[in-house]
Amino acid sequence: MKKLSTRETVILFITLGLVLAFIIFQWVIKPMQGSAIDIDDQFRLNHAHLVKARKMVAIKQEVEARYQNLVDVIGTAASEASQMTAMVSKIESTARDANVHIANIQPQKAVTQKEVTFFPVELQIDGQWLDIVRFLYMLQQKPNLYFIDELNVEKYSDAVNTLRGRIVVSSIRLVNF
Repeated sequence: MKKLSTRETVILFITLGLVLAFIIFQWVIKPMQGSAIDIDDQFRLNHAHLVKARKMVAIKQEVEARYQNLVDVIGTAASEASQMTAMVSKIESTARDANVHIANIQPQKAVTQKEVTFFPVELQIDGQWLDIVRFLYMLQQKPNLYFIDELNVEKYSDAVNTLRGRIVVSSIRLVNF
């Protein structure tokens, strides 16, 4: 093998140095930079969670007051029978106020899903269009807060412009924890 000249030796060492620097950069420095960025992102995320948790603690009493208001409006303690009786009574009084005749009222079986119990009631009603709309509106407003699950209205009498409808109304109640 031939001896390298000084110039070739310098070029060889510079090339080997550059290759070694490239390898060190790719395998050592770049992964360290990536982990430093990941740590910084994780720190920012944890800081955001902490700020959110502090805000939640600050409004704890307001949230508890809203929850208590919801429990007062929806209720949690009444038995199913008393809940259904109260609901039927409210529906009948609302129908009288709206000038709607209830031909048939049939409470259905209560259904519990997750933390809520639904109390459906099926109604057969007769009345004028505006009275029926007023009745539906009154059912959905305070203090009733009922949901209209199904609605079917059809013409009942040509002589007096009466409509007959089938409505399924439901109320909800939170399940006791």
